[in-house]
Amino acid sequence: MEVRSVPTIILVTLGLLSLVSCGNTLPNGISSTDYAKDGSFTTVVSTDPGNLHPLLTNSISGQAINSYTNDSLLATDAKTGATGPYLAETWSDAGTSLTFTLEKSITCQDGTPFTAQTAADNINWIADPKNGSPWLGVSVPESTAATADSDVLTVTTAEPAPFLLERIGGLKLVCKAALDDPSSIRNGSNGTGLFQVTEVVANDHVMLERREGYEWGPNGETTSDTLGVPKSVTIKVVSDPATTANLVLTGSVNAAAIGGPDRDRVESVGLDSMDYTSLSGQFIFNNNAALPTSDKEVRAALLQAIDLEDYTAINTGGKGSRATALAVSEPRSCDYDSVTGVLPNFDVEAAKKRLNDAGWRSGGGGILAKDGNPLVLDVVFNDSRDTSSAAAEYVLNRWEALGAHVELRGGDNNFVVSETYGAKDPTSWDISIGLAVQSSAPSTFLPYFSGPTPPAGANFAGIDNPKYAELAAAASVLPGQQSCPVWKDAEQALFADFDVVPISVSPNYMYFNGATSLYAPAGGILVGAGVRVLR
Repeated sequence: MEVRSVPTIILVTLGLLSLVSCGNTLPNGISSTDYAKDGSFTTVVSTDPGNLHPLLTNSISGQAINSYTNDSLLATDAKTGATGPYLAETWSDAGTSLTFTLEKSITCQDGTPFTAQTAADNINWIADPKNGSPWLGVSVPESTAATADSDVLTVTTAEPAPFLLERIGGLKLVCKAALDDPSSIRNGSNGTGLFQVTEVVANDHVMLERREGYEWGPNGETTSDTLGVPKSVTIKVVSDPATTANLVLTGSVNAAAIGGPDRDRVESVGLDSMDYTSLSGQFIFNNNAALPTSDKEVRAALLQAIDLEDYTAINTGGKGSRATALAVSEPRSCDYDSVTGVLPNFDVEAAKKRLNDAGWRSGGGGILAKDGNPLVLDVVFNDSRDTSSAAAEYVLNRWEALGAHVELRGGDNNFVVSETYGAKDPTSWDISIGLAVQSSAPSTFLPYFSGPTPPAGANFAGIDNPKYAELAAAASVLPGQQSCPVWKDAEQALFADFDVVPISVSPNYMYFNGATSLYAPAGGILVGAGVRVLR
């Protein structure tokens, strides 16, 4: 088995994952009397989800589908972070030990019972490095062990771990057969969720049908017989944002996340919506020793030559604002500003001087060079939106004016991930301005921005920042809010060395046409059990 699983779209790892609950207050006075019986529901993902095994994918599209097929121990409110019952009816948190008492009579898609032992097996499977789960070190600390006694699950760690209850409680769990043979659900499902996969057509759609006998929905609000729960769900793969907006406007799609310039025309017709925040701009510099971006002074100069306020306005179409931390997804585990005062002010002349002082001199064709090596930058960006393409052109102009030769390589989400996080040659790219590694918890980022590089680990940019690693390690053994000041210092160590810089956040909206949801979206992902179809 491969050491790690490469996601197939923009990498998103949500510290509180995608299950949320905010009660059953619906927009614009909708009530249960407006619900349809045995209706159909259609939504979209922006890229092919790839492997559907929830313990082997950390992509948005994969998680979006898993939200229909797989349940978690707890429901977490996307706005407040409060936890509620789901597979577990009660729970307790003793710092290094969690206990969950599971609901009785939970069944799997294949008809087998889902027990506390099955849940323990999931957690131990993730904790075993040979299985290559991307959730190891992200949701499941490396020292985690799980045991079961009747209907009680106990999870322990060797030392305190921040936000452990939320991390473990939010995992999408699978049934025993999917642990025994992970390939069995690569293009299918076997979970406790309300829906099961019936058809997968690569790069086109996934179809699901409602299961019978489902009685353990989040907060006890959903069963197979609940009015408004769709009988069938279709999840289309639609990469173009304008097309997605058109499908929602015509009612061909019942719910989709829409932001940027397309939002205005959808908003104008008065469709119901729910909002959430996402990281929309992030610079990740490849620290591989063979590349010019391994030089801190080069990274600093490149950043100093960009007016980050202008970049934010261009990249978000004037809808966003500057990011103030790495973890911006709601509900944020830590509320701090780790960006302000750390980054250099926009100053092109100072950036040129910085490069000159570092030994970069004008060479052939006006391109800067050092030790005979020209300053050639391979920049990967997402061209799915006009605004992100315009932002990439802005970067090209700024960095070429600085004396670099810039090669822009644009593509959709799959392309961006495959050319950075999943690149076979770690020296094939210098800077990513198209990949957004985002979360609600700062602990999520540790394996992505420190530690082993692929294939042994997930540190795809080869970042070696001893101060970040030291502070993050210290924060990782502090409970809850006690860890937040240390995480802030750790992030500032990354920013001060210009390894990773969050640039912009954008408001996003999930729009509904002919449907609604009991629960707010987390990171653009709806809770399958919360979807309701209208008459």
